[in-house]
Amino acid sequence: MKDHQLRALVKVAEEGSIRGAARALNLSQSALTKALRELEGDLGTQLLIRSYRGVEFTPAGKTLLSRARLALSTLDRARNEIRWLRGAPGSRLPPP
Repeated sequence: MKDHQLRALVKVAEEGSIRGAARALNLSQSALTKALRELEGDLGTQLLIRSYRGVEFTPAGKTLLSRARLALSTLDRARNEIRWLRGAPGSRLPPP
């Protein structure tokens, strides 16, 4: 499981479609689809049901989505804390 794959999954949920998520992430639709398929392959299960109306999350996809949001939030906080520790200009340590 890789950071960019989890970000792709979360963005698909936010945008409601692979096309919209690809646009929002400045990726090609095929690159985003590849990341999602690799994630599904890594986990050995389908996360999304794709249709002409967009995407729907499977139960496994919904479970991973909630965990992915938490994991990405935690990673972003860690990055911010490290920037703050390094004394990066404009960095602030957000409240816990």
